Formats: sequence, C-alpha cells, structure tokens
Amino acid sequence: MKMFSPKVFLFAFALALAFLRPPAARARGEKFEVQRVAEGVYAVVRREPLGLWFEANNVLIVNDEDVVVVDSNISPAATREVIGALRKITAKPVRYVVNTHWHEDHVIGNQAWREAYPAVEFVGHASTLRDFPAVGLANRKQAVEGGASLAAMFRKQIAEGRSLADGAALAEEERAGYAQTADLIERYVAESPAFRVVLPTLTVEDRLTLVRGARTIEIRHLGRGHTGADLVVYLPKESIVVAGDLVVWPVPLVGTTSHPAEFAAALEKLIALKPAVIIPGHGPVMRDDSHPRLVARLLNSIREQTEAAVKRGETLEQARKSVNLDEFRKALAGDSQLRAFVFHNYVTLPAVAAAYRQAAEKR
Repeated sequence: MKMFSPKVFLFAFALALAFLRPPAARARGEKFEVQRVAEGVYAVVRREPLGLWFEANNVLIVNDEDVVVVDSNISPAATREVIGALRKITAKPVRYVVNTHWHEDHVIGNQAWREAYPAVEFVGHASTLRDFPAVGLANRKQAVEGGASLAAMFRKQIAEGRSLADGAALAEEERAGYAQTADLIERYVAESPAFRVVLPTLTVEDRLTLVRGARTIEIRHLGRGHTGADLVVYLPKESIVVAGDLVVWPVPLVGTTSHPAEFAAALEKLIALKPAVIIPGHGPVMRDDSHPRLVARLLNSIREQTEAAVKRGETLEQARKSVNLDEFRKALAGDSQLRAFVFHNYVTLPAVAAAYRQAAEKR
C-alpha cells in the first residue's frame, strides 16, 4: 500500500477511540464518557472518532477528603470540560494531578487544573523537567506553525473524497477521522497563544506512594517505553492500572520519542501486576491483558528484527524494508484502511527508526 509521508503527523500525540460500554454507572458527554470502574474511581474515556491527532483519557480518583486526577488534555478548554464533569461527581478538591508523561495531549490542560484548584500538586517523572521544556517546546512550535496547513490538507482530502493512504475513494471511517483531526488541530492552534506550561511540582524516579484516607495509590515508573518518562498509576486494592500511553488502543504509539528496545519490558512489568482493569491513555477500558500482550510481542519483534538488520549492516531505509510487521498490522488494523495508515505512521516508520538508532548505539 502506498503511504502518505508521515512527517506532518509525528507530533508525539496518541490515539483515542472509545466504544466499549461496561455496565457500570456512567454519564454521557458529547466528547467523552465518564465510566465508574470501581468505588470512587472514574475513567473519562474519549468518544471522538479515530484520527491523526488525539485527546487523552483522564481518570478521577475520589478519596475520603480529596481527588487525585490522572492526566490532563491537549488544551485548557478540553480540561475545563473534564473539571465540569468532576464537579458533578464531587465537591472535594483536587490535591494531585499525575501526568503519565510529558506529551502535549497529557499536560497542556494542567493550567486549567491549577486555575480551578490553586493548591494542586503536579506529579511527573523527573526527566520531564528536562524534556518537556526542550523537546516538548520544539514539538509545540512545529505543531502550531504547521497546524493551519495540516488542517487544510485534511479539509482538502474530505472535499475531494480522497484517501491519504493511496488516493482511493475516501471511506466513511476516514472521512470522520480526517474531520476530527482537522477540528482538533484548529482548536489547538487557536488556543495556543494562551498556553502556560505547568511543570511537575513533585517528581518520581521509581515509585511514589500516596495514602489518601483509606485508599493507597502507587505511582510507578516501569521503565522507558512510549517515552523515557512513562508513569503508571496502580490501585492495588482495586486491582486497577492507569497505564498512560504504555497502552493505547486500537493502534499502539511507538513514536520518535519511544524506546522500542525497552518498551516490551515495561509492558511485561505492567502485565505482571495482574490488573483486573487497565485504563489506557487512549481507547476503551480493558478488563483483560490481551491487547498489551499483543503489543509486547510486536515490540519484541521490532527490536529483534531491527537488531538483526543492523548486524547485517543495513541502512535505516534498508531496515524499513526488511522488518516485516504484517502479522501485527493485520491483528491491530484488520481491514481498516485508516487503522493501517495510523499503524504505518505511528508504528512502522518511527518505531523502526527508533529501534535502529538504539541498536546502532549498542554497537
């Protein structure tokens, strides 16, 4: 399949498509659904169509006297909508916001949490203090400067009814995804002048445990994966893991800031926790570990095949051709042209490049 160049898409954001409907109590919104997954634990699951830019899920943990939130959003306006949903659940103050990593779609809304709850603390991996002001700033500058032309490209494809993947007639799934992407880009660019970066006030290297009344909340770094700063939030009593972008559905994010050689090991540590519920950074609430197990196999295959290519002396372009991920593309994308396009642009191209770089550094 002929693929459109990925360069304009690699802003290090993640995927969101939620359709799983567990029988728990819920409140519906146009853009997200609030699902009660345990006593006092609510997953805010995005409902937008799958696209090339994305909003993150959030988690609201309501404790005896306060609230712990996991992740903010790609804009303050989006986060204010989540704050509105929280206030329908409880009047308790937010004490901590945990950012599972420093990508824009998980942190830009921090300023809205600070405005709403001035005493809030922000928890992030220690490397965020270095990477978000540097790499994050560069990504944001690229996204803002290129946003208008990128959104216009998606609008043009919709108007002409052509797929970016191969120029064929645009499928309805692609049409919805392109429209969602253009909408999100345009809102992001319009809001960008008011963005205010909020860095962690508490940092984690390995583990931080919060005891909030009767609830224990463990914040763990399981290793480098989607980024070097991935944190998961583990509720041992409830057997819930909030995974951030270590787990993304339907297509995993293995981008330019990822570490494919270590990603699978981090996922295997997550699986070893034996969670009854996994709340991904993007996608539906999961009640088994089949998806992260599949992604771990994919990542190990990328690592093994790329290391072999480097040993054979292949260039990066040669390695891109020799690394075969057809089995995993079929399993994760099925017959969907849009998902296959996302897989190519967010897995095949950046993952092989990152794995190649890591393998070459070892030699």
